[in-house]
Amino acid sequence: MPDFPYINARVRAMRARLLDSGRLEELLAAPTFDAFLQALATTPYGADLQEALTRHRGLAAVDEALARHFHATTQRILGFADGRPRTLIEAFLRRWDLANVRAVLRGKHTGRSPEEIAASLWPAGTLGEVALRELARQPDIPAVVGSLEALGHPFAIPLAEGLGAYAETRDLLALELRLDRFYTGHVLQVARGGGHNETVLRELVQAEIDALNVKTALKLARLAPDAPAEPRAPGQEAERLRFFIPGGALTTEELFLLLSHPATLEQGWRALRVRGFPVARPPEDLTAFEKTLDQLLARGAARLYLGDPLGLDVVVGYLALKYNEVVNLRLIARSKALGLPRELVRREMVLV
Repeated sequence: MPDFPYINARVRAMRARLLDSGRLEELLAAPTFDAFLQALATTPYGADLQEALTRHRGLAAVDEALARHFHATTQRILGFADGRPRTLIEAFLRRWDLANVRAVLRGKHTGRSPEEIAASLWPAGTLGEVALRELARQPDIPAVVGSLEALGHPFAIPLAEGLGAYAETRDLLALELRLDRFYTGHVLQVARGGGHNETVLRELVQAEIDALNVKTALKLARLAPDAPAEPRAPGQEAERLRFFIPGGALTTEELFLLLSHPATLEQGWRALRVRGFPVARPPEDLTAFEKTLDQLLARGAARLYLGDPLGLDVVVGYLALKYNEVVNLRLIARSKALGLPRELVRREMVLV
């Protein structure tokens, strides 16, 4: 049964094919979109790009090539693994399933076409391109849930339980929150126990839950600048706690309530800092703050590549580095298509 020493040896060999900073600069320096395509064709993405260009043109071809390449990377790593290592890696990959299923639900809720929905999907998790296109083709949300059930995907469970309420209220946010709670609970259940690999996975998800809770709480506080001075009214608390995701290492319901009301935000932030939150004070610019948190999470995951050479760390770190590379390539491609200045793009790139 392949274990992490074997898997990590194969992953380290794949690490050598990541683009270094010099190669990214060359792609960023391409004078036109066509020059960028020619340069990208000489990288490990070349074969996927050539295949995508037989079906698409422009940015659509680049997006498909990058998505196919990343999905093939995740499947190759899963091919090295079975047993407990595979279960842990699949649990890590569920984050992309979550993003894709959310995108399909939102597309169906707002009446977008299957083609529009498919263009926003990223086949990087356990749901491949064929499965995602099948979900996008479904006529409505109940049919999407039925397809997930047919695929045996665990996300069908919370969505099926929430369909009745959605049919009555059309409250998509409630359905998404049900899905978010199931996802975090599912991964934390897989990562239960005191082993090193379980701890790595659990701490990753807990950091994401904390970041999401803090972002949500700050938005709620900004949405209610004239809220009553009494922030503990039972009705208000229940409404705000509707958005809380349990399972974080730092954020509790009590802290979420403090952070999500303008009258207690400063008190909540002091408590958050005492628990080790890395940002010193409540932000003025929520968009910049959310980007900072996302970068901290991405860098933390990428640093795991240098963690335990015999653990899950190497796989998580490598996939974080690879995903970051793909995100930066998509950004460079768009900058070339739109003629954006190089310095502007460089500031938006996440370098881990």
